Amino acid sequence: MNIVDADELNGLPTKALLARLKRLRWCEENRAISDLSDAEVRSLEGKIVFKDTEIWRAAYRDIKAVLATREHISSN
Repeated sequence: MNIVDADELNGLPTKALLARLKRLRWCEENRAISDLSDAEVRSLEGKIVFKDTEIWRAAYRDIKAVLATREHISSN
């Protein structure tokens, strides 16, 4: 998943933010239990891949902060 700064997140529609949050939650827990090869991990350098990284935590924190300013969307 690509890194998106907080300013860019503010410009995204709520549905796009929710989709991004869902994709963040799908990231793998950590490298140790991942089935990705070393080559695949290297090819994903600079992207958000594992939850146990500061970059994932920052992305999650940023998206939750932006979503907290938005109105609630019913899932119905």
